[in-house]
Amino acid sequence: MKILLLFSGDGIGGAEKSLTRMVSNNSDENITYQVATFSQVGDWSKWAESLNLNPICFKFSFYSLVKTIRKKEFDIIYIIGFRLAVYLRFLRVFFPKIKLIQGVRWNPASESKLDKYFRFVERYFSYFLDGFITNSKIAKQQLINLGIKNNKIEVIYNGFEINSSFKNDFVRKKQVITVANLSERKGHIAYLSSIKNVLEKHSDTQFLFVGRDDSNGLVERKIKQMNLEKNVFCLGFRDDIPELLQQSSVFVLPSKYGEGCPTSILEAFACKLPVIAYAVDGIVELVDDGKDGFLCDKNNIETMSQSIIELLENPKKAQQFAELGYKKVKENFTIKNMLDKHNNFFKRC
Repeated sequence: MKILLLFSGDGIGGAEKSLTRMVSNNSDENITYQVATFSQVGDWSKWAESLNLNPICFKFSFYSLVKTIRKKEFDIIYIIGFRLAVYLRFLRVFFPKIKLIQGVRWNPASESKLDKYFRFVERYFSYFLDGFITNSKIAKQQLINLGIKNNKIEVIYNGFEINSSFKNDFVRKKQVITVANLSERKGHIAYLSSIKNVLEKHSDTQFLFVGRDDSNGLVERKIKQMNLEKNVFCLGFRDDIPELLQQSSVFVLPSKYGEGCPTSILEAFACKLPVIAYAVDGIVELVDDGKDGFLCDKNNIETMSQSIIELLENPKKAQQFAELGYKKVKENFTIKNMLDKHNNFFKRC
């Protein structure tokens, strides 16, 4: 069985990280993966090359995409990117025997234009697709609410491999880290108010924002406006995230909506960090409030502040949370589990 794993862009986000790592670990002789992007050469394709995956970059050419699909005779196209999935379902006239599976990597339940468009398209045109893979139960329920049959949807959580490169002798700093591309839905702007509250009690705490800037500098400008530049640092895209996590004391994901199964939370747990996040979408399926982290009511800035302060002032509790989170990833959220479930689903299609 030949599967084309097709991304719409060339950035490296949670979906790209988890699925590319998954493919690099495939050893099933009956299934071969070809990774590709509809975009051009960039960060993701260079990373995929470093993993010896020989990625294809279609450079936004539907002609090249269709030509390659027909030539290589794929059995399944696994599409990551909603807009691209819309185009391909109408182009399948050129490859009618190939099955199309759409990956839904977020919960499309918000009132954003994209989510409204998604719900409209899938309500009336989902029959062009052969299946869906979501990475959260809440996203699956959203699809069922749109009239998509339960047996066409598979829930497969992201996986993360705890490897030997993770150190055990790292020194934790008084540092709170967020790994998420800077965008409106990730909630960095509102989170700055929580940070300001924390700094009133712990002025020596540093806050790291790690991820690509999709806000056109808005977050950094807001940091300066609030006079937080001595404590809050935007590091951009980094390839040393495990090291940064291992140097930190707390992980915070302030997303407001649109989350499925954030890889960043699994990575934080794997590095033995307690997690604080808002109780939105698929996050509640990963974090057990009061056991391996804290879940705050959505947009409750004060609760977010107090949760951070509590873990900074109670390192023993933070360590207990971290150990349970680590155990959870090691037992339930491995790359192998993720890969096996994908391969089994594709074989059933």
